[in-house]
Amino acid sequence: MTTKPSEFDPSELVFVTTRVSDTEVSAVSALIRGLLREESDERRAAPEHHQSAWQQNQRSIRRPVHPGAGRWRGFSG
Repeated sequence: MTTKPSEFDPSELVFVTTRVSDTEVSAVSALIRGLLREESDERRAAPEHHQSAWQQNQRSIRRPVHPGAGRWRGFSG
């Protein structure tokens, strides 16, 4: 049977420990189902639009240089 990654089939669980009660089986399956649901919800959630510290500190190195009268004219060395 093909299932979606977020679906969980408790019949596929194999318990290695002997004498597992029905209550323990249902508790483990509920826990796994909850974890899978939480993981799939996180994958579907829109990514947060926050900037990293590197992006926050980005700025131009210097102001733009504009040639003209009384301004930068180049280097004549």
